[in-house]
Amino acid sequence: MAQQVPQHRALMYSDFGVRLRRLNPSHVEDMPVTYAHQDDYYIIGLMEKGTGCGIIDFKEVTFSPGDVFLVQPGQVHRFVRSEGVEGWMLFADSSLVGAEEKHIFDKFRLFTSSFKIDGQRMDELKQVAVILANRLNCMADELAKATVRRLTESFIGIVAEAVRESGLQHVKYSRRHIEIVLSFLRLLTGHLAAHRSPSYYASRLNISPVYLNEVVKEVTGMSATVYIRYELVLQAKRLLVHTDLAVKEISTRLGIEDCAYFSRIFTQAAGVSPSAFRQRNLE
Repeated sequence: MAQQVPQHRALMYSDFGVRLRRLNPSHVEDMPVTYAHQDDYYIIGLMEKGTGCGIIDFKEVTFSPGDVFLVQPGQVHRFVRSEGVEGWMLFADSSLVGAEEKHIFDKFRLFTSSFKIDGQRMDELKQVAVILANRLNCMADELAKATVRRLTESFIGIVAEAVRESGLQHVKYSRRHIEIVLSFLRLLTGHLAAHRSPSYYASRLNISPVYLNEVVKEVTGMSATVYIRYELVLQAKRLLVHTDLAVKEISTRLGIEDCAYFSRIFTQAAGVSPSAFRQRNLE
């Protein structure tokens, strides 16, 4: 007999970093929040029915039946609208996402935030979600908690498999070029405020600045120099929306002491001033 989706709790959660939300159009309170915010965990959405639209890192993403979407830690996101949406949202602490899965998801983020999953894996994910939902409601001991962890890891693993095999990792790019870009982005995360020259990152990667520019442009459509500026503005956008820091404080945090210069860079890239961007995204 088919397992039933629990109806008495819209949001099921654990004390070790797993939450599961059942999306149901008949319960407005069950739907995703519509204000821009930032989380430190992974969010995986599974769309069974209906349509929707969201913003992930200030880019619009549309959803339809059969879609899976992924929000990674640190990405600012919000849901703009939905119509007749049914599905699941899994919230998982980074510790529950294995190294290989993280690597696959990092590649995925280079190109998109959602994709169409095949029917077999959609059915598998729905089955795991129903079992996980029931288990989250009755964790009596450590053994039961271990089962919930394994179910969560299985859900994440199925999604990672689907991403890997979906063709979204753009096989037209060589594996080496993808790995160089991923290493470049990881270095940017930790060193952007202090270093904004491609030559610094090229030296850390043991390649020439010219080669770094070529590879980054091939994969992302932007040279390393332009991508560094893009990442700087993206970090600024996240801070403007997710924090109450003054524009000058954000400028300083990003390694730019001249706030007027920072505002010019931001306005040139975003089309509006930092203050106007904050106001527009908090309305």
